[in-house]
Amino acid sequence: MLNLWAEGPTADTAVTVFPHGTARPGLPNLLVQNGKRRSNQVTVQVGADRKLDFYNESGSTHLVASIMGYYTTAPGSRYTPVSASRLPIDSIGPNATTRLSLTGQVPATATAVTFSVTLSQPTVATYLTASPAATPRPTMSSVAAYPGGTGSNLITVKIGANRSIDLYNLAGTVRVDANVVGFYASDYGALFTPVAPERVLDSRSGLGVFDGQAKRIGPKSDLSYRLQPSIPSHALALALNLTGYSATENTAITAWENRSSSEPPASVHVAPGQTISVAVAPLVGAIFQSPGTAADLMRTTYVHNRAGSIDVTADLSGYFTVPPADCVVNCVTTWGSYSWEQGAGTPMTMKPFSGLSDVVALAGWSDSGYALRADGTVRAWGAASAGRLGNGWWAGAATTSQSPVPVVGLTSVKAIASGDTRGYALKTDGTVWQWGQNVNAPVQVAGLTGVTAIAAARETGYALKSDGTVWSWGGNTRGELGNGSTVASSATPVRVSGLSGIKSIGAGTGASGYAVKTDGTVAAWGDNSKSQLGNGVACTSTCVSRVPVPVTGLSGVTAVTGNWARAFALKSDGTVFAWGDNSSGGLGNGSDCADCTSSTPVQVRDVTDAKAIGAGYAVRADGTVLGWGSNQDLGLGGAVMNYPYYTTVPVQVPGLTGVKAIAGGLALHQ
Repeated sequence: MLNLWAEGPTADTAVTVFPHGTARPGLPNLLVQNGKRRSNQVTVQVGADRKLDFYNESGSTHLVASIMGYYTTAPGSRYTPVSASRLPIDSIGPNATTRLSLTGQVPATATAVTFSVTLSQPTVATYLTASPAATPRPTMSSVAAYPGGTGSNLITVKIGANRSIDLYNLAGTVRVDANVVGFYASDYGALFTPVAPERVLDSRSGLGVFDGQAKRIGPKSDLSYRLQPSIPSHALALALNLTGYSATENTAITAWENRSSSEPPASVHVAPGQTISVAVAPLVGAIFQSPGTAADLMRTTYVHNRAGSIDVTADLSGYFTVPPADCVVNCVTTWGSYSWEQGAGTPMTMKPFSGLSDVVALAGWSDSGYALRADGTVRAWGAASAGRLGNGWWAGAATTSQSPVPVVGLTSVKAIASGDTRGYALKTDGTVWQWGQNVNAPVQVAGLTGVTAIAAARETGYALKSDGTVWSWGGNTRGELGNGSTVASSATPVRVSGLSGIKSIGAGTGASGYAVKTDGTVAAWGDNSKSQLGNGVACTSTCVSRVPVPVTGLSGVTAVTGNWARAFALKSDGTVFAWGDNSSGGLGNGSDCADCTSSTPVQVRDVTDAKAIGAGYAVRADGTVLGWGSNQDLGLGGAVMNYPYYTTVPVQVPGLTGVKAIAGGLALHQ
């Protein structure tokens, strides 16, 4: 990986870097205007003799190439792409250095950071140099700008002392807009696969355009680039050189994942009459219209244009994928609409979850969740917003980590639970720890000791103590605390009213809690908008119970769980009962309706030997899995692929054997 700097060009020109001893590709890496310095980040394969060739098209120019890093087949740091996250900097004065701390932006194990930079409003011609903090400044231009114009580049730099980097401005004063788009870490991340330079998108011809039609990008609009089949289906991010042509107005273009309603920060600014290129590393998304079209998984990234209209091209130099799975025992399988980053194949394909081994418990879902390992440590994956990974950093709402990351500082854990934006862990000493909701590392829940089990609803945590009482903390807008209080939330655990002699607890993704008594009966509290309490009372004007009520007609229950609209109970005889919302066959009893509920438990059909349950799943004694309800997110795999994409009775989820626990799109194997 090079920072390529052209200085003193005597003509408009194009510079190409390529492996020595190979044919020069017709795709330049750096476009330069007469008399103006220009920099670009270039990723290029090394020749067999470890040499590179540099070709200049017109005139003459000085070239300065600085090695910023390299990829090797040996173990090293791996890359995590993130949604653009702005660094706290506004402007830099003449001959001045600003030190930026990356604490909270990247994990403690990060070795390098990749960020996009735009310089604007320079008072004189200048350039910016990025370097590790507290190290000698290199003599190079990371990005240059001239009065009346802007300059942009993608920069990768090693992280220096105190998890910081230095930005130096040569002359005058210049505004700086810097956004982290990824980092390299020593303990997790994606691997890079280089390819021979290839043009993959050209709006002028329709190459790579989603519908194959030539089209300019209009103002405040996005062009969808559909990845070609040669890029693996589980690619997380791309290494591209993005070029803008024939802009009708001063504008900015951005390669991005298009998962936010806000306008993205610029990758490069383009003025009428200019042709400018810049390196970009956009995230990849996956789209399918319905389970019936899931076999034709559409993988895409986008180019956004701010003003006027413009043509663009993109040249591919490589892509990032998570490493292959290497689990031997206690492995995890994933599938469904959020599993495409894990191994090649369609969303219906059962894939080993990379980076997870020796797992004894799961919490959450395939898109965002937690795994407890046999050594008492916890791994997290999925959404990084609000600190829910517990890895010491956070990023924009669209950022995910498909590589499981360590939840920092946790050992001797024996149980885990997952809320909407928070994770929970129970230690062997009976204490409970939590992270997320803008806390990016675990902290102890005050006042809880002697805890034997935990569970979590959307915004509320639950703890079962050794004396058989249940305690709650967090959100209470729907009575989730269960203590009769009407406060909106409680940071301090409170006792759930009237419960004693409890042997297990459960919750769903909504706002209801459940407790199984030693006599096998069940109590419920919280939201009842879909009859999730199961006490025979349909939703009234308030549709909540702020204290526990008995679930009607259940006995012999060993476990209970739920989702936002329904609940499920496993009985000691291997049967399963469900109550709440029955749309799309969600209760599995053979009935169906568009918007109806059951306020009392009904038996899930054809399940007689279940040993474990999930929300809409039953694990049978032989380790196979039955599922029912909606398959819109392919949670049933390839079992229900015809419209209306749901089943009112259990069906076997194809490809799952030897399972001991189940969650949404996740199976833990024996």
